[in-house]
Amino acid sequence: MHPLKALRIASADLLSSAGLSVIVGAETREVTILEHPPIDAAVPEELLPAIYCYCRSERIDSDSMRTDRRQVLIDFVLQAEGVDQTALDQVDDMHLDVERTIAASDNLGGLVMMIRPVGSEVNVQRGEVVFAARRVSFEATLILPRHDPSVTL
Repeated sequence: MHPLKALRIASADLLSSAGLSVIVGAETREVTILEHPPIDAAVPEELLPAIYCYCRSERIDSDSMRTDRRQVLIDFVLQAEGVDQTALDQVDDMHLDVERTIAASDNLGGLVMMIRPVGSEVNVQRGEVVFAARRVSFEATLILPRHDPSVTL
């Protein structure tokens, strides 16, 4: 499969298997991990809190005569339930869980040479700031054969 597809699937599988949860009101709620970004970037209310990811960009440079170094920006969108102050707490807690889970993943099970956080920002949908959501960006490095960059999970 294409390396971007493999990276997205491996990331979603990793977070799903981690069993992430956050406090919503007075109860602990499991975080829904979506395998694909939702239509119009709007997660249905009944699935919140939720996380989805997508590969935003890829830069390909020559690594050797036969391999390419692929630098991929992968974004994780964290969306809380509700819009009050506890929504910000949910986003902060999910952010920490995502960073910890990826750091402990041994480079997504060996899929990538390296993956590291590179920043985050308040999510914007349809030109409006959504404080109950955050986009967390990671940079992943893959070294793949030029003649066939396909990846097997």
